[in-house]
Amino acid sequence: MDSECNELVDGSLIDLCGATLLWRTAEGLARTPTVKHLEVLRQEFNAGRPQCPVGFNTLAFPSLRRKDVLDEKQPWAYLRCGHVHGYHCWGGRRDPEVEAECQERECPMCRAQGPYVPLWLGCEPAFYVDAEPPTHAFMPCGHVCSEKTTAYWSQISLPHGTHAFHAACPFCIHPLSGETGSVRLIFQSPLD
Repeated sequence: MDSECNELVDGSLIDLCGATLLWRTAEGLARTPTVKHLEVLRQEFNAGRPQCPVGFNTLAFPSLRRKDVLDEKQPWAYLRCGHVHGYHCWGGRRDPEVEAECQERECPMCRAQGPYVPLWLGCEPAFYVDAEPPTHAFMPCGHVCSEKTTAYWSQISLPHGTHAFHAACPFCIHPLSGETGSVRLIFQSPLD
């Protein structure tokens, strides 16, 4: 095909028999945060002391080393509306492990019903397209990053099997849901 070129540009995806690789140039990586910058963003977020509007407890993202362990201060979000809370027993469920299996809940702030998931900071710097603070979450997994990063990955179709493509969270490869694939997070703090 005359219109195609085999030159790799920043953000090129390479499919090698089911393994998808992301090519980043030096210029592209210069615009992304480093692991240290992600840690600074996490600490700045936590220093803002966002609160759960139901339990009035302070929320905090766990350190990047403990990124897969649920913490009592872990932020959770209602993905239909974006309201951020701490884990609470609204709706009668008391166990976060059970909550992961049955995610439909009603937001106590706006009464919107939808998935209620823990939020996780995206920890792979190469997937970011800028170094802005985390303000949006991918749906349905809850990985958090900047608005530009969620908008970019929501438009990229990744190979799925041998005959399908779909937009997916770059941090966990869950297929995205909803119209935009992400939600703007609403924190109860000076951050918003």
